Formats: sequence, C-alpha cells, structure tokens
Amino acid sequence: MNYKIISIFIVAVIASAIFIVVARTSNRSVKADENSAATADAGENNRSAVNISSADESFTPLVADENALPTTEDVLISAQKATAAPDFADGKWINSEPLSIEKLRGQVVLVDFWTFGCYNCINTLPALKGYNSKYGGKGFTIVGVETPETSGERVYDNLVKAVEKRGISYPVVTDYESKTWQAYNVNAWPTIIILDKQGRIRYTHVGEGAYDAQEKVIKTLLAEGETKAANVSNDDVFDGEKIVKSDAEWRKLLTPAAYNVMREAGTERAYTGELTDNHEHGDYYCAACYLKLFKSEAKFESGTGWPSFYQAIDKRNVTEETDASFGESRTEVLCARCGSHLGHVFDDGPKPTGLRYCMNSVALKFEKTK
Repeated sequence: MNYKIISIFIVAVIASAIFIVVARTSNRSVKADENSAATADAGENNRSAVNISSADESFTPLVADENALPTTEDVLISAQKATAAPDFADGKWINSEPLSIEKLRGQVVLVDFWTFGCYNCINTLPALKGYNSKYGGKGFTIVGVETPETSGERVYDNLVKAVEKRGISYPVVTDYESKTWQAYNVNAWPTIIILDKQGRIRYTHVGEGAYDAQEKVIKTLLAEGETKAANVSNDDVFDGEKIVKSDAEWRKLLTPAAYNVMREAGTERAYTGELTDNHEHGDYYCAACYLKLFKSEAKFESGTGWPSFYQAIDKRNVTEETDASFGESRTEVLCARCGSHLGHVFDDGPKPTGLRYCMNSVALKFEKTK
C-alpha cells in the first residue's frame, strides 16, 4: 500500500514538473510570437513608408501605347487616339454641386461606376479613398457614378446612408436610368475610367485590382502639361499628325449641334453661342480634337453675334479653303488637325491683322488660364 502511495506521489511530482516546464515554454513562445508580430508589423509599416517615398521621388511618367485602340483596357491610351468623355446624365449629386465634364476640364478625373450593394465595388473603395486623400485638391477629382442593379440600390436615401457609412467624401451622382453607364459603354461593376485634363478617356479597368497601375496613370496625367514627356501630345501647335475618325465615331464624340457645325459645315444662329460674350482670360480649343486655336487677347466685339478673333494662335493650327456655298465666295476655316469646320475668316477685322475669324461657339472649348 505504501509503495503504491509513493509511486502515485512520484508520478504526480514528475507530471507537475513537466507541466511547469511546458507552461513556461509556452509562455515564452507566445511572447516571442507577439514580439515577432509587432516587429513584422513595424517592419511592414516602415517598408510601406519607404516604398511610397522612393516611388514619389523616382517616378517616371508612363508612355502611352500609340497602337492601342481607344477601347483597349488596362493601357494608357495616347492623347491623339483618345475619345472625349460623354457628359454625366442628370442625377442627384452627393458631396458636390452638379458637375459636368466641361466644369471638370483642367482636372484629372477618375470615374468609378459602382453600386453600394456590389461586393467588388466595396473592395475598391479603400484604393479610391487613398487616391482622393493623396491627390484630391491637387488637380484630381473622383466622381462615383452609382448605377444600381437591385431595387434597394435605387432608393436615394439608401445611397446617402451607404456613402456616409463607407466614408466617401468625393462626389457621387445617381444614374438610375443607366444613361451614363450606356454612354461610357460600361458592362460590369466596378469599372474605373480615368480622364485627362482635356476630358479624354485615357484609361479603363474593369473589376478589382490594378491599383498601382491606376495610381501611375493618375500621376502621369497630372504631370501632362507640366513636363515634356515624350508621350504627351502637343496641343499648342499642330505637329503634322492628323486625326482621322469615321462618321460614326464623330457622331459619338460630338453633341448633335457640334456635329452639325463641325462635320457638316453648319452654322449656329447668331447670339446663341455661350462663348460669344465670354470675356474671361484663357485659350480657345477645337471642340473635336482639342488643338489650341485662339487666345482671349485676340478676341474682340464684332457685333456679329459670333465669337470673333483677329488672329489664330498659330497659322499652322488652322487651314483655309474656298467656300462657294450660298452663291458667294468665302474663306472657310478648318482645324488643321482633325479637319473640323470652325467658321469663316473675313478681311474686315481690326488692327493689327485686319482679319475677323468668325467662329461658331459650339466648335470651340474655352479653358481659363491664371
């Protein structure tokens, strides 16, 4: 009996000793794991900070793919092949007054086609909010176009709550009739489309991911006009490379009024153009291809009801042809790059040239300068 008691006692002692050793070892392992995790997190944070900093310092603008079609995804489309972005359809705006492509000209714009019930759309929000935090207010704007799929997503109050819940501070507009979705030829959520400062579609990505590529596109387009990157087209002086599009492409690119004037040599009614009485300081561009045509300093009041200039910004940017329509001979003025009809030039203008470039307002785009 005593032997049994002694044996049980010995076993109990040995078991206790083993338990203590294991417990101490386990405690050390947990602490070591916690320290390792903390070290790894700190290291990852440090690496992230270093990578972002070094990337900013050594960033090289992307080179546009000159062979890519305007509809090609996941590449930077060249400025000359890019098409103009359609305007946003009427909708309710959150976080902003109603915006238009024209109002956003001069900004790099990321258009996010999403809906708040889409799992993949939600997964893209951290990246979008990161872009907005880093580049917002620095020539960059995001517009979220909420094109719903379900009936619940069509309830405006639900969208407002979702925007607030997700911490979205950039502009969001409803697209309940899918008009903007269709105008941009979107087929899936989410679709990211990035526009350059002239409102041209330069990049498209469908689905999640490609966030590094998108940020590089944003930085490249922000740098256009500030750098002399080889891929940036020259909109100041015609370089001899013409833009040729099919009739269908021009119809899609231009408004009906602009198409009638620029591709069918129509004339807008006098005193109806929005640029006729424009007196702001800036530059006037071709509405079809965005080649710079006139400066505000050359604009004068002609009393004709059309925007009038006494000289073009560069003779190479416009071409002239004889127009014998309406039983009289006039000199037609066309854009040298895309061949669009702009108006006519007459020899009854003021000094120093004595010329009057009588232009159709709808054929021009105005951009303010500081």
